[in-house]
Amino acid sequence: MEWPTMISHPILIVVSSGLLVCVFLRGASHKLLDFGWFVHTLAEYRLLPAALAPAAAGVLALAETAVAIGLVAPQSRGAAALAGGGLLLVYGGAVAVNLLRGRSRIECGCGGAGEGLSWVLVARNAVLAGLALIASQAPLQAAFGPFEWMTGAAAIASMWLLLVSIEKLAANMSWLTAADTARDQHPARH
Repeated sequence: MEWPTMISHPILIVVSSGLLVCVFLRGASHKLLDFGWFVHTLAEYRLLPAALAPAAAGVLALAETAVAIGLVAPQSRGAAALAGGGLLLVYGGAVAVNLLRGRSRIECGCGGAGEGLSWVLVARNAVLAGLALIASQAPLQAAFGPFEWMTGAAAIASMWLLLVSIEKLAANMSWLTAADTARDQHPARH
């Protein structure tokens, strides 16, 4: 199977879409359930005027919800995947800008356990954006029965657990790095 054909295999599209649904539902639910926290987090990035943070936070939370819902339906999956990939690239860019400014002690706002900014987070978003490109493809015609659906569900669950594990390791690493930096800048306190 050639490369362009391989990325259009239905199992890859189902797994990529399923993982992205999990990512965007988690992110949107955390943003919507603690909206004040997300507005504060978004303002901390200092990429837009603070007065626009509440409106921008609302748009982002609704966009993530729409992407997650759109990824489920085959008719909207392609557009939703491209929109999700765009969001992931924007988020990765925002993280990179702040890292280049030396601002790593900001909560990422991704959802889930608290995670500071790191280059691992930028790489994670780039990988997820790549999966969004796969999810946006029109699938090849192939038999897709109960076994394939079970395989897809197991792969989504495995990838989700791997992603959450990597995020937790990155969160620990970023907070430890930030604590070491603070200790080095204020040695008399320790």
